[in-house]
Amino acid sequence: MSGKISATEGAAQKKIRARTKYVGPGIESHTPADPSPAVVWLEGAPEAKVEATTIELRQEGIELRPRVAAVTKGSSVKFPNQDAVYHNVFSYSKAKRFDLGRYPQGESKTETFEEKGLVEMRCEVHEHMRAYLHVFDHPWFAVATADGSYSIPKVPPGKYTLVVWKEFFDPVRREIEVKADGAKADVSLALSDGTSEPGSVLSCCAR
Repeated sequence: MSGKISATEGAAQKKIRARTKYVGPGIESHTPADPSPAVVWLEGAPEAKVEATTIELRQEGIELRPRVAAVTKGSSVKFPNQDAVYHNVFSYSKAKRFDLGRYPQGESKTETFEEKGLVEMRCEVHEHMRAYLHVFDHPWFAVATADGSYSIPKVPPGKYTLVVWKEFFDPVRREIEVKADGAKADVSLALSDGTSEPGSVLSCCAR
């Protein structure tokens, strides 16, 4: 299954960005945050074995990079500090509450994520720093590429709910059907700021 997510920011998203304050130690070395891609997943898919992995979220350029990531339950995330200032990573999210404390350049700390859900992470030293980690208990998910393309391989035939999440936008849910084993379903969703119906389906086909 594959498709493409389109999301044009409107007044609501621009207003949120305008409120962001860039302050704190070392802010003169700040570089723009990484892109914030959409995350796509299926609900209602059959159970499947998942394996834990280890990924890295770097503290670099006074940002957390990448800004958006997705893993399976039981996976670990390394948080290396590559900036010449102290950083901290914490979260008060329902899926995971933790606080790594402050640590300097060259050090790294690791956290394991055992529960599914969305984990929003921030830095206590620099309030603008944040990253989003989606934790799943199944393999039917994907992080979209820079152009909005996504691919979820080997989706069994059946009816599912396709869910799309993107920072600053309301989540979108759409019913889809994959009709044949190995079928490819192309779904394009438009995420809106409220000037039109959020998540209107532009195209959906299975072949």
